[in-house]
Amino acid sequence: MRRLLPAARLLALVVGAAAAPIARASADSYNDATTGLYVATPDDFAISRGVREGYDLVLHINPTGSYPNRVEGESRLCSITFKAVPSAGTQQWLNSRWKDEAVLTQARRALDRIMEVKSEETFALRDEKAGDVIGLEVVGPSRLEPTAVVMASLVNTPRGQLQMTCALRSDQAVKAAFALRAIRDTIKPPK
Repeated sequence: MRRLLPAARLLALVVGAAAAPIARASADSYNDATTGLYVATPDDFAISRGVREGYDLVLHINPTGSYPNRVEGESRLCSITFKAVPSAGTQQWLNSRWKDEAVLTQARRALDRIMEVKSEETFALRDEKAGDVIGLEVVGPSRLEPTAVVMASLVNTPRGQLQMTCALRSDQAVKAAFALRAIRDTIKPPK
């Protein structure tokens, strides 16, 4: 490796320090004024805004410390995406669709290219004012990266589709999933 001149080395350190994210151990939260979506993290996780074509809101969740580790090559631990797709259905009707085998088959098929679904279960996002929003969580090994497990949580609301997708190292997946479910459970979907 080439040795840098002292001034160039100092400049590289300054630029690198300016570009490096500041680690913090405190909890983080995000409240989107446009959609009304809210999410919070416990200590040692940070939320940042992202961009993805076709989505109205993209958030990235990353550890601020050394656990859980991101899957090698991944720039984030989790993404929360929201796409405004208004529906005439009520939240209760949308919730009931997770019991329909045709809907479940369609969801599995959509995820099949990135993961092998090993488990699926419903969960509820609590909303004191609007009632519960039921979603579907699917977990399984990644088809793209053999050392990773994918955990995806899918929610439909009358305003649109919400998804939280995480890529976990397989050796940390069980323990890390508890922390990520705790983050997911803080989500207040768009109103």
